[in-house]
Amino acid sequence: MADTFGRFAALPIGPLLVARDGGLTLATTAAADLGRMARSDFALSTGTAGVEFAIWGDDVLVAMVGVVSPAAPLEAHPGANAAGIGWELATGRVLQGNGAIASGLPSVKHGDMVGLRLDFGSPAVLQLYLNGTQVHQREINLAGPLHFAASLSATKAGGLCMAVNAGQWAARSAAAEAGWRLPGAASGITRLADMDWLTAPGDSPANARYEGLLADGLSLISEINFWPWGGDPVSQTSAAECVVLDADGLLDDLALSGGAGLPVQIRAGALGGMLADAADVYRFTVDRIEINDDGSKTFQFRDAHDDLDATINRGVFLPNIPALAWKPQPAVIGAVASVPAMGANSDATAMFVADGPIYADAVMDRADLMEPGTFTVSPDGQQLLMKSPPVTPVVADVSSVGPGQQPAKLRQAMADLMERLGKAAWSAADCSAIDAATGYAGIGYYAGNAVTGRDAMNAMLPSYGVGCYQDPNGVLRFARVVAPETFDGPPAFNLSGDDLAEDLLAVPDDAPNLTRRMAYRPNAQALAASDMVTDVVDVPQARRDELSGLFRAQVYGGAPLHPHYRRADSADPVISLFWDAGDAQAEIERVVAIYRTQRFFYRISVRGDQDLAPQPGQVGRLTYNRYDLHDGKPVLVRRVERNPATGDVVLTVWG
Repeated sequence: MADTFGRFAALPIGPLLVARDGGLTLATTAAADLGRMARSDFALSTGTAGVEFAIWGDDVLVAMVGVVSPAAPLEAHPGANAAGIGWELATGRVLQGNGAIASGLPSVKHGDMVGLRLDFGSPAVLQLYLNGTQVHQREINLAGPLHFAASLSATKAGGLCMAVNAGQWAARSAAAEAGWRLPGAASGITRLADMDWLTAPGDSPANARYEGLLADGLSLISEINFWPWGGDPVSQTSAAECVVLDADGLLDDLALSGGAGLPVQIRAGALGGMLADAADVYRFTVDRIEINDDGSKTFQFRDAHDDLDATINRGVFLPNIPALAWKPQPAVIGAVASVPAMGANSDATAMFVADGPIYADAVMDRADLMEPGTFTVSPDGQQLLMKSPPVTPVVADVSSVGPGQQPAKLRQAMADLMERLGKAAWSAADCSAIDAATGYAGIGYYAGNAVTGRDAMNAMLPSYGVGCYQDPNGVLRFARVVAPETFDGPPAFNLSGDDLAEDLLAVPDDAPNLTRRMAYRPNAQALAASDMVTDVVDVPQARRDELSGLFRAQVYGGAPLHPHYRRADSADPVISLFWDAGDAQAEIERVVAIYRTQRFFYRISVRGDQDLAPQPGQVGRLTYNRYDLHDGKPVLVRRVERNPATGDVVLTVWG
């Protein structure tokens, strides 16, 4: 569930101050001195909290930040009395009671990021941060509840402005990582089972009652995808559904609250066993709860990865650049072609490129390659600094990995993505294994607008032919779709017609998205003819074609295809994120070779088998007396539907 971060309160607020942008920014309405302050819209009194600020404007930096009690007057700066503590940013002094209790801190300049971190305790501890580095720590004699507060001095309205990080940009310090968060309402634990059950006195938790309200166990669904089949690799990595019998209304309050986002743990164990010995079956979050009638409810669960729906862009542009105000900063992962550079000052001699450090391999002004020495990369690696104003538009071939347009291997790309999301529950080992198996140099990804982690993965994974699923422990796993007959490991299962509860269903794999062509090195921004210089010597036609298309080039897979897939001969190219032509060539040849024989999906049902729990992407063996399966065939698991209570399993396999 989303956190609620503190902002500047619109009211009450000190004279000549105004909270704008929904409380994200603070400014003066006229010339004003420091004798006034704004405070947060809520106070905190327990745990650890933190906040960070950015400051800009035409005036000299005269500002303070600090913490105050609700009794502190708003007609004075933080630390003007015993009810608060203030950090005078320009002078490096910490004030309380209008006297300095610390001095000698580094002076803060325009563009710096400052932060406060407060550990409520006995006594409370205050830490101060400048550009991510702690510059001061002290015990304070203030007890909660406390607000964060700020004061500005300016010679005119808006002469100095301040923005508070309420989650709109990635934390630059431990202060913002702690966050000034409104505590969420604690939710009780609801324990359900397929029969009434009480944990043992020596169990953990002891004597906990599980209500036997589950009607028919739980239906779990998990699957992977492959780009020739259509669909996204990471739409939902798993889902589940169950019907709960609730004639007594025990779950009415939970149902009426919606319950969306609540974590769910599913375990299976022996009736006479200990809860501590139960096996983890799956982890989910509640999607929704539907009231069917007075006697039953349906619980819908989604995968336990709501954080994939958060944006990966690490920051936003502050209002000091009006044309870009609050726009997400572009994200670059790996090697990307034609990344647009955006003017960060009046003459565009400083141009913003990405939200993290990049290496610029080639910079073009109106498609004309700029000479070495006419530009440099800024010390933070996020901007291009021009020796003279460019004509614009300016685009650049850049890499987040290293010089020479180094692409990101799958593990590097996923690590960058997951770091942006603050996510740990993913398998780096799976990605490393895929990198080792392919030997590909890697990919590049660009997001010029706000993009979720799920959308970014949907763009990256098809290049490798990889799908994603969630394992029983809630970890994101990565599986590469390969021709099952090429798998040389032990099979995950060996099923025959005697094991099936129903007739096998066979359906042709039409591979509607299959194509012989794979594009690579997509342009982050395609240039129009009017965006390029007219000189065909400086920018020849071949170069114009590269820069004006959605991608720089494409390759063709010439291996034989089964006649069932003849439409692939004329299909549009699939756009990969590879930088190297060799990677794209190898991958399209691999995919085309898979379809040299016709492929099929098989749907098989097994009942009462508690041990049959294959994962998507695993390869097993299937034997049946029809559909050319008499001698057995290796098949790859695409989809698993399983009820752990009844042991009923429905598999969709491919081979």
